[in-house]
Amino acid sequence: MKLNKIFSLAAILCFTALSATQAKQVEKPSVESYSSFAVIVDEATFSACRAELMLYKQTLESEGLPTLIVADKWATPEQVREEILSLHKEYKIEGCVFVGEIPIPMVLRAQHLTTAFKMDERKHPIEECTVPSDRYYDDFDLVFERLEEHPAQGLMHFFAMSPTSPQYIECDIYSARIKPQASNGDPYKQVSAYLKKAVAEHKSKNEFDKFLSYTGHGSHSNSLVAWRSEQQVVNEQFGDRFKHNNNARFTRYTMDPYMKYDCIRELRRDDLDFMIWHQHGDYFRMYVSGDPQTSSVEEHIEQMEFRLRGQYRRSPASANKMADKWGLDSTKWHTNANEQAMIELDSVLDLKTGIILEEINDIRPNARMIFFDACFNGDFRNSDYIAGKFIFAEGKTVIGWANSVNVLQDKTSYDLMGLLGYGARVGVWAKHVNILESHIHGDPTLAFYYKDAAKYDINRNVLNNDPKYWVEQLSSEIPDIQCLAMTRLLELDYEGVSDVLLQKYMQSPYAVVRGTAMRLSERLDDANYKQILMKAWSDEYEFIRRIAVTRMGQVGDEDFIPLLIESYIKDNNSIRVMFQTTFALASFDRDKVIAAIDKRFEKATFHNAERYKTEIMRYVDTRTADNGEPSALRNFTDREDKRWRPFYIAALKNHPYHQFTDTFCKILADETEEEKIRVLMAEALAWFNISVNKEQIAATCKQLLDKGGMSEELTREVTRAYSRLTSKK
Repeated sequence: MKLNKIFSLAAILCFTALSATQAKQVEKPSVESYSSFAVIVDEATFSACRAELMLYKQTLESEGLPTLIVADKWATPEQVREEILSLHKEYKIEGCVFVGEIPIPMVLRAQHLTTAFKMDERKHPIEECTVPSDRYYDDFDLVFERLEEHPAQGLMHFFAMSPTSPQYIECDIYSARIKPQASNGDPYKQVSAYLKKAVAEHKSKNEFDKFLSYTGHGSHSNSLVAWRSEQQVVNEQFGDRFKHNNNARFTRYTMDPYMKYDCIRELRRDDLDFMIWHQHGDYFRMYVSGDPQTSSVEEHIEQMEFRLRGQYRRSPASANKMADKWGLDSTKWHTNANEQAMIELDSVLDLKTGIILEEINDIRPNARMIFFDACFNGDFRNSDYIAGKFIFAEGKTVIGWANSVNVLQDKTSYDLMGLLGYGARVGVWAKHVNILESHIHGDPTLAFYYKDAAKYDINRNVLNNDPKYWVEQLSSEIPDIQCLAMTRLLELDYEGVSDVLLQKYMQSPYAVVRGTAMRLSERLDDANYKQILMKAWSDEYEFIRRIAVTRMGQVGDEDFIPLLIESYIKDNNSIRVMFQTTFALASFDRDKVIAAIDKRFEKATFHNAERYKTEIMRYVDTRTADNGEPSALRNFTDREDKRWRPFYIAALKNHPYHQFTDTFCKILADETEEEKIRVLMAEALAWFNISVNKEQIAATCKQLLDKGGMSEELTREVTRAYSRLTSKK
């Protein structure tokens, strides 16, 4: 998209707009181009770091990206958002970065836009159950309502997503944060030092050709099949970029008792461009590995003693019970647990399994960009957090991509990532893969050097709104440009996009293309999506198989039942796929599942057929209530069960029982039901957005809304459910 004549002669000349009655200060672009970029900075940081901010601006403009700096006393997110909308209208900004003390939107009632965050919003403090998210700023179509009953806490301002808002993310611009760390001292010195580091990296002409992936304990159920397939997709995305020895390394927690130190050595490599961490995390810690592998009796005993001492400090009775169960003398195994010397020793042992905030400055990481595929490592509501510490540490790390809350393991970390190897700015990549909790920490305009970047000109062409252009790009030699083309066609509401996605899935030799086609087709949720799932359960790429069987359970089409049984038999070595397969089978009518199992194994002669049947039957609820109904149904209908009934209804968000849809709709519509139960059911049924029964649920919601007479809370959640269930993407 070309920028219209938006810069007047005065705008081309760089100046500061100052007014005695207005605090806002603006440094306007000094060059023209097809788009621009905005630095949103607080007034104090601008005053203290003006020279470095101007140097950053000049650097971006020397690369052809017109840049504005807007400084103000930013009091509310509304003020910031209004400014961004104005800048986008006047200057066509493609992205922005928030520098310093910029208000943080904390979002309630949008958990469906996260991958895993499911905290009870009624029981927990507002600052804990909301999601820090800059989607408030970079997705202009989302509608938020300020929670007036919850005053701001420092930078945190509390909002709820409106039930009438679009219920999916499709960002209009990209955004990032440069937020100083409290424990690093003077915030202005931090920002100044960071901007100098970012400018140096812009001038370095550094190529994306050194890559490291680390997989920690517990990631993807420790599946070797899942770990191995990651190498396949990286090679597809970057071609022969890593053909030389050590250009790409794939490591995991089993390679050394304490892999932390190997990871630190890698982080310090001067030539490392990108590192991805698949691990568990918190805002204060990266859980690099679990208990070390032991191979001798002495090592086994030492590890058991260590674990018993830790348990004893938490619960002496529990530790003694464990010792008795194992036939151990509790007086010898952990009596010294509370001795200071032993506490210190155990703390040192525990520290070997993770990286904490206090260590990061001493690491001095050099990996230019770090992807924290973990929970809470990017939780910027805190004064210090992992991703922030990494970018402000000495060294060459300038980008952290991290999550503000917990994140699902069963999601791909590689969507469109290949674009980074062909000159795309980090923000341009992130804009199209954002979830509610994901954020760039650092400079979003950074692009790795690629000598033929002009050939693809991704940063400019991504703004092209002509579907014909993107149809042409479907045959690009670069797999992720094909993926970007599919993404843009969906964003542009191209009439034939569903057929395009089906064709690309069925015909592409690239796992990244097939995976993207399946992911985008899910948003359309039409007949073509069913065809893709019917094929995807046996895809050669483990992640596609894993997601396919998961979605089969969420859709609930009975044609999937025999395919899920076949998946359990044929994919028995893929532990994560097996887990999702058994989970999915429980979402179907148990009698039909049992009949399908019996049919499949009736004349089965393959090795261990009987064992497979016995195992899979363990995941089918064969119990029957006194009235002949499946026993599981009583979990949702028993009005006397005040404790567990709400829990089971809320759990439908993650585990839909499609076979009970009639009952669920009756509960929702039943005016004799307790208000709390109806609200919980409305919330849960909103998650049936790809269910075969979603039209039935939507019809029930529509009838209730037309009838009226519901409470404000119930009306809101029924409206939200109807909006999600009838969304076209």
